[in-house]
Amino acid sequence: MDPDALQNEVDEWVREGIITDEQAEEILARYEGADQRWPRIVLALSLVGAVLVFAGIALFLATNWQDLSRPARAVVLVAAPTLAYVGGVAGYKRNAPKIGHAMCILGAVLVGPSVFLFDSLYALDLAMEWLLFAWVVVMLPTGHALGSRVGTAFGLVLAAVLVATLEESAALATALGGLGIVLFAFGHQRDDAVAWTYRIGGVTMALVGLLGMTLLEGQFQRFTLDPTAILVATSLGAVAGVVWLSVTERRAGVEWAAVAAIALACSFGIAVLAPDTVPDLAAFIGVHLTTLAGLFATGYLGYRTESRRFIDLAAVGGMLQTLSFVQATVIDALSGSIALIVAGLVLLGAGIALERGRRAVLSSL
Repeated sequence: MDPDALQNEVDEWVREGIITDEQAEEILARYEGADQRWPRIVLALSLVGAVLVFAGIALFLATNWQDLSRPARAVVLVAAPTLAYVGGVAGYKRNAPKIGHAMCILGAVLVGPSVFLFDSLYALDLAMEWLLFAWVVVMLPTGHALGSRVGTAFGLVLAAVLVATLEESAALATALGGLGIVLFAFGHQRDDAVAWTYRIGGVTMALVGLLGMTLLEGQFQRFTLDPTAILVATSLGAVAGVVWLSVTERRAGVEWAAVAAIALACSFGIAVLAPDTVPDLAAFIGVHLTTLAGLFATGYLGYRTESRRFIDLAAVGGMLQTLSFVQATVIDALSGSIALIVAGLVLLGAGIALERGRRAVLSSL
């Protein structure tokens, strides 16, 4: 069967709710033969070629940049992403969509360095936040227009960096987690590759926010009840996301989003109250418990939606939390080789338990 026709048919089944995203991937994998692998080989070669072109241009400019006049540098900075986009459009017009895809993504990636270098070249002194915002504004729409998971994921990473730049207070982890819930809810507006990237990216950001709170052992005094604009915006967005998922009857989604929002709120509240109202030890345990709630909710989301990716995220998050817990307890309490041995045994045991649990959940799907 023609791979493009099969892909379009499966995408339509997903949109109509006949099958899930995971089932769609299994169908595509089942019928994946030489003809189906060939477009992926072309895409891989195109991406490698685009990276090599970028590396060659970067090397040339690095060795000759100082010899170029300011107008010449400006022309190069504008021409690099523009020519990449032009090459991408030409690829699509000449019935070479994989090459066009790779060149358009390269153009979006080049926009960032060009914007930063242009600002430095003319001493515009624009705030980094605005430069990052310009990059996000180009990267995310490009990913959407192409239906590209890679482009969209890169755009979401840039959005997270932008939030981290704007949120300079200790509440960064909470703000990042709130943004994750917003992205997860946004990813339920439709069913395609881009939407799936939003869901995975949103869950990942929320877990990163919760795991970040577990690293505050002995540092809770940094937290004060001084809400910033970013914290308020992401918190309200998270609440709106939960409400929207509830209204649209996305049961599995709203369950995860609600648990994640409550876990983030509780961990933030505990951090604010410690160490004056809540003792450091109780705060440390409480933050770890809220993170565990988020991890269990992620695993349950994977079980409900039959998604291996969510289950894997929960398992990886469990290992990272175990590592954080061991570092703050075993390694700090003991010293020398004993600490390393005990910590190693704990991590090995946790790894075995998590892998068994992961396999048990996957086998039950």
